[in-house]
Parts: sequence; structure tokens; C-alpha cells
Amino acid sequence: MPSDQPPTRAPHAGTTLLAIRTHVRVIVRHVRTRVRSPQTNGVIERFFGTLKYEHLYRAPIGGGGARAMETARFRDVYNTIRPHQSLGDRTPRESYLR
Repeated sequence: MPSDQPPTRAPHAGTTLLAIRTHVRVIVRHVRTRVRSPQTNGVIERFFGTLKYEHLYRAPIGGGGARAMETARFRDVYNTIRPHQSLGDRTPRESYLR
């Protein structure tokens, strides 16, 4: 993510993953999806499904703090290590930096 752009968050109708409380203040830009464009919302829905079924549901995880740490860890793996078939078996980071 370029340093001059704040991170974005797409609204989610169901459970929203909460940001981890850190010592660094982060500015998040709220982005709404376009009307009648389900593919935009589908990207984040796919991430939530992958997070739940490939990571969170595999083993018991403690309370909210532990769940937040596991979510952050998975997000890092998902974006920098795990290849994605839809991206030609590249990671999202590799595709972004290309």
C-alpha cells in the first residue's frame, strides 16, 4: 500500500473485523461499494470466508485479543505469502508491486 494513501475499509453487512488496537495511530478511509456491483463486495466476502474456514475455524482460539492477533497474522500471510489462483499464482503484494 503506498504510504501517501490511507488504508481503506469496505463496509460489511454482517460481522465486521475490527482493527487491532496499536500504539500507532492509523487513518482509515471509508469506501462505499458502488450500487449494483456485487463483484466489489465479493472480494471482501471471499477474504472473510477464507479467513474463517482456512484459519479461525481450524483450532480453538481464545478471546477477542487472541482472535484479533490471529486475524492480523492471517492477513499478513494472505497478502504476502499465500499465492492466489486469480492473480496467476502471485501474492496480492506481488501483484500490487508489479
